[in-house]
Amino acid sequence: MARANYGIDAPNVIRTMGLLTLGLIGGGLVLQAVSRTGSGTARLGVTLLWPGASFAVTALLMLVSSRFGKQRARDRLLDRLALRGDETVLDVGCGHGLLLLGAAKRLPRGNAVGIDLWSQADQHANRAAATIANAVAEGVSDRVTVRDGDMRQLPLEDASVDVVVSSLAIHNVPSAAERASSIREIARVVRPGGRVAILDIAHVGDYARELRKAGFIVEHNGITPWIFPPTRELVARRPE
Repeated sequence: MARANYGIDAPNVIRTMGLLTLGLIGGGLVLQAVSRTGSGTARLGVTLLWPGASFAVTALLMLVSSRFGKQRARDRLLDRLALRGDETVLDVGCGHGLLLLGAAKRLPRGNAVGIDLWSQADQHANRAAATIANAVAEGVSDRVTVRDGDMRQLPLEDASVDVVVSSLAIHNVPSAAERASSIREIARVVRPGGRVAILDIAHVGDYARELRKAGFIVEHNGITPWIFPPTRELVARRPE
């Protein structure tokens, strides 16, 4: 049976760091090999090794985060929601379905909806077919719907979902005004008593402020130890 594949996040960044690692470490070793010990050229070779090693470690941490860490972060975030099992959950920028399908497993009497614009820059091989294949692999395809959609203008009615989740997606919206619009859209579709849970690497304080403006109570705003680069988790609730 096929296993779910939740993709590599920021593949272009990891690829660039890999190339920099090869260039810097390779160049440093070559300079040391062809230079006289103690010469300026040899010292330059040694100097190049340090940033090369830094890029290598960063790329490795990002790969480990994509393959293993983000699943632990997902479970920790969903645990905070304590889902009953009959809710409608929306995943904004669902990608391969990390949060979408994790939520669906906890919804035996509910359903999970994922929307995305399917950017290839933000996640490798990002497409609806991959998310649907993951839903089949996870055994939750009967309660999962995947749709094309823009978080800045969600294709849902007001107060139509119980929970909105999002992982490493909202920061990709290019401007502060558009990110604020995305948070307002998220707030718009949440029912009274519903909740929002977000994982992201930047602008999370702005998300919290925008949710407070929309009348939400921020219940948690902290750092998850499972994703690199350092990532914050935010949970907020709309009062009844």
